[in-house]
Amino acid sequence: MNEKKFHKNIIDVIALGIVVLVFGYFFFFMEVARCGDSFQYENQLPMREPVYSLLLQLCQLMAGENFMKLTALIQNVLTAVCTYWSYRRIKRVLNLGPVLSLGTIGVLLSPHLITPLASRTHLVLTNTIMTEGITIGLYYVWLVMLMGQIWGYYADRRKQNIAMIGNLVLALVLTMTRGQMLLCIMMWLLVNGYVMLCADITRKKKAIHFLAMAAMVGFTIVLKGQLTKWYNYAETGYYVNTVSSKPMMLANIVYVSDEEDAACIEDIELREFFVNAVRQTKEQQLSIEYAPQGIISRGRFHESGHETINFDIIDPTIRPVIYSRFGIDESEYVNLIIHEDILCDEAIKQVLPGIIGKYLNNYMYIAALGFVRSIAVEKSVLPWLAVLLYVTAIVLSVVAYRKERSQKSAITMAFVLIVICGTVLGTSLLIQCITRYMIYNLPFFYIAGMSLVRDIASRDLRKS
Repeated sequence: MNEKKFHKNIIDVIALGIVVLVFGYFFFFMEVARCGDSFQYENQLPMREPVYSLLLQLCQLMAGENFMKLTALIQNVLTAVCTYWSYRRIKRVLNLGPVLSLGTIGVLLSPHLITPLASRTHLVLTNTIMTEGITIGLYYVWLVMLMGQIWGYYADRRKQNIAMIGNLVLALVLTMTRGQMLLCIMMWLLVNGYVMLCADITRKKKAIHFLAMAAMVGFTIVLKGQLTKWYNYAETGYYVNTVSSKPMMLANIVYVSDEEDAACIEDIELREFFVNAVRQTKEQQLSIEYAPQGIISRGRFHESGHETINFDIIDPTIRPVIYSRFGIDESEYVNLIIHEDILCDEAIKQVLPGIIGKYLNNYMYIAALGFVRSIAVEKSVLPWLAVLLYVTAIVLSVVAYRKERSQKSAITMAFVLIVICGTVLGTSLLIQCITRYMIYNLPFFYIAGMSLVRDIASRDLRKS
């Protein structure tokens, strides 16, 4: 028994050493960098959610011009702590042996290694002024806590309630850091609803508990909106929610549209703007008809031109319309982007119904690339391997669910697959599925897969 405990402790020490080595190397030997979104966070603009902007503001107050180095320190330390905590909790909940424990710490670190090595930007996430510097680590903790609820880790009712409330608060923090993390709040309701349905209580109590949880989710979403509006009012004087999603979605619409699709826009100036945006997109050969053959190739082609359509075509083309209608120009930049969001939303509502078929067709290409990047990279034969892995995961889950001893592994994989679907399908509606948006769930797909294989294999070994 003591020898077994000794081996477990050695594995934990090795795992901790690997985590410290990786993030210590990033902080001390890698450059701290900015990305395209950094300016908006540094200046607390309403195009971005509040939490990360407030963190940068705090670092600016504490370190002045050296705030980037302080931010990198916080990001590396926070991510290291969250990663190691997640490893320890997963190991305990899934009862992992030495080999699977080391495999777990390896896949938890993989997003931080894959992105600088295999992504288009080659950024070190924890050394860049971007939300992923904190959100990946916090997301790990959020998801592992939910996995613990699925596995019945919180046996004591009081601890279970504390974990449930704490997890919802963490989901709120994540949502106020990255808008796409609204999925976390919805998944909280799904998982806790499942746990409640499995509880040994009457149907009446189950219905009451579910309504209470639904009310908590509704309150959290409303609170998120109000906190964001109060933050933007305090920083800019404008009581608005986060803006910028509508121009991004309109870029996806312009990408698949033809000039005649503008006929449904009632306002003449707005119609001329849309025609000009479509014309420029085609002239620069950024529209869908110039996309190469192949699902992944078409997804990557869309991705390569999305920001050009958004920032170099839509932005400068719609701003004369804003000035003509509202008298707002670059001198009132914040007000300008707020009204840009309003007009883009107006164009979307009028154009989208008429081109919904073309939009959904392209949506599938974007999502396909997102599904691949959620568990692999889109190089060589790896997209086909990703398809094989998804099919295998589904088949193994069905097989495992039929046996009582491995049902929790099957449910865990199902949960991970649902989270991947929500992340991909939600992101694909607005923007491109770049690697750093998709990579959050990669470790948990393989952790759930290892658990599935172990449970099925151990059952088969017992039979033999």
